[in-house]
Amino acid sequence: MKRLSVVAISLFSLIALSGVARADVPAKQEGRVWYDQNLTLAFTPEWSFTVMPGFRTEFARSREDVAGVQFLELFIGPNFTYKLGNLTLKGSLWYYYMGYPTRGRQALQASTNYTTLGCTASPSVAPNGPAPTNCLSTYSFSHNLEIIPAVEYRLGRWSFYDRIIFHNTFYADTYNADIATSTLNLDVGSQRWGWGTVLREMLQARYALTDRLGILLADEVFFGIAEDSDTSKIPGGAGYKAPGYWKDGFRQNRVYAGIDFKVTPALTVTPMYMLEVDASATSSSDVSDVSHNLFIIATYVAKMYEDKK
Repeated sequence: MKRLSVVAISLFSLIALSGVARADVPAKQEGRVWYDQNLTLAFTPEWSFTVMPGFRTEFARSREDVAGVQFLELFIGPNFTYKLGNLTLKGSLWYYYMGYPTRGRQALQASTNYTTLGCTASPSVAPNGPAPTNCLSTYSFSHNLEIIPAVEYRLGRWSFYDRIIFHNTFYADTYNADIATSTLNLDVGSQRWGWGTVLREMLQARYALTDRLGILLADEVFFGIAEDSDTSKIPGGAGYKAPGYWKDGFRQNRVYAGIDFKVTPALTVTPMYMLEVDASATSSSDVSDVSHNLFIIATYVAKMYEDKK
């Protein structure tokens, strides 16, 4: 058991260091707090339903101004769990809303020049009519579908967890440029509606110190595996955007280290340090951002059934 413990710690330490190694000096540095509130209703030992809102706020940045609250999210969907001895299999199908407040970074200018407003063209309405459409916004969002298979194996006080997320984006309103007149013939709607897939895989090792307290270390990699057919055609990589559709290849790495504490049988709080390393939108070898996060997850599981006697 001691040898197994040493191997496990060494393996995950190497994974964590590989993520850190991708960070270079020129990359932007950010300090953030990320909070997720997970409410799961368990209807049977197998079937449950999760609602998980969350937000991320930024308190430090090496370049530009601090953004404050700069990310909002909401997961909602069903889960299926199957246990076989020490092995647990789980599958989830979640809708995922992602919101990006960018106030202070992309404020619209008061001008009659519609180009400076980020609009595609002057509105074809009377001077006192409604505002023009397709303008740059200080808030963007996307709609996504998450397909999540996972497996966990328990061995004594150790548990090993492998989770894969197929993150499928099908709408992103960050696209505002009307290029219908170009040879690509892509209007705003064609750019916003689409389908792009990012594969996320997280490997985690957890050691139970007590029945209520555990320590964990995890590494999660993000790879683009299916580019959106329309936005990928935009020249110069302009169609690849963090709040929109991503390019194929390595895009991001996260390393987690922390604890989980069972406050009550139903409530678990998991505070972690998370190091997030982002590649640029077009190059997997170019590190653009390194963020340091206090990541907190509060999970409440409401059991809606009685255990069999």
